[in-house]
Amino acid sequence: MEDLNQPSKFPEGTGKKDIPDLGDFLKKLDSVKVLSEEELREVRTQTLNPSYGKENLVMRYTMFIVIAAIIIFLSAFFGYKLYKSLTEKDRKREEKLKAKQAKKKK
Repeated sequence: MEDLNQPSKFPEGTGKKDIPDLGDFLKKLDSVKVLSEEELREVRTQTLNPSYGKENLVMRYTMFIVIAAIIIFLSAFFGYKLYKSLTEKDRKREEKLKAKQAKKKK
């Protein structure tokens, strides 16, 4: 078990000054051989434009909400139609029964 009073084994100088600026990042990005030109272009675009992709996210949430609303509307519509049909059947059956009872009384 480690002593808590000993210094940590993390490297020194992990402060804010060690974070490269945008120019250094783009220079290092150009030296990456693993990514294709299209992927490099995409990373540059996303890095330079922080709002990149937010429109796509908004569009996805909008589509989700629209599809959910359509599903809820269709469920409510068919549920209402089913309820109306069943109550109509009950009402007709009761009217028929009343008519039959009225006929018997005469």
